[in-house]
Amino acid sequence: MQENLADAKYEISRAVKADLAAITSIYNASILERNATATLHPISIEEREAWFDAHEAANRPIYVLREVCDANLTSREGETFKANCERKFDPKGANLGAQKPSVTNPKGEILAWGSLGDYHPREGYRITAEISVYVAPGARGKGLGGRLVNFMLESAPKFGVKNVVALIFSSNVASLNLFAKFGFTRWGELPEVCDMGGKIESLTILGKKLG
Repeated sequence: MQENLADAKYEISRAVKADLAAITSIYNASILERNATATLHPISIEEREAWFDAHEAANRPIYVLREVCDANLTSREGETFKANCERKFDPKGANLGAQKPSVTNPKGEILAWGSLGDYHPREGYRITAEISVYVAPGARGKGLGGRLVNFMLESAPKFGVKNVVALIFSSNVASLNLFAKFGFTRWGELPEVCDMGGKIESLTILGKKLG
């Protein structure tokens, strides 16, 4: 029946503190994979709170993407059915029973998040922001990272951002290709600057000027 379901609908919104547990879980999954962040050990929700608070105060937003559980959806064959958000994606993209949303919050789990952070803490760099995007392992390959990137690029100017940079391990071809699709170009490389516990990584700097 999976092929009969309508395309999933997603919502992107600014993160609230209640989202921090899901954000931290997705981030910790990337830490274990050793290809997207220089953090080497999983972190706790409490350790992430100061980071979250700084984004709230500094016009450097964190966004979350989740599946929307509408009351009714229509299949590709025209059949109307009640939406079911009691599901979670396995590594192959199949839906598994997992989470039941409440009546007052009819939304599924957070599948991805992204942030605009300071490229550099000194005030003169305020027109340049660093973009970061993380997708839950079981939700990859569905274009969710691209949805977030596009949304954040459209939102960035209202925060006074004129340049967006992405700092990516040079070996992370998937991420390099993702940002290239949105017009990011190579602005530089820092060779062999990161020790990932025995594996030395170079850092590629991608950039895009807005407007």
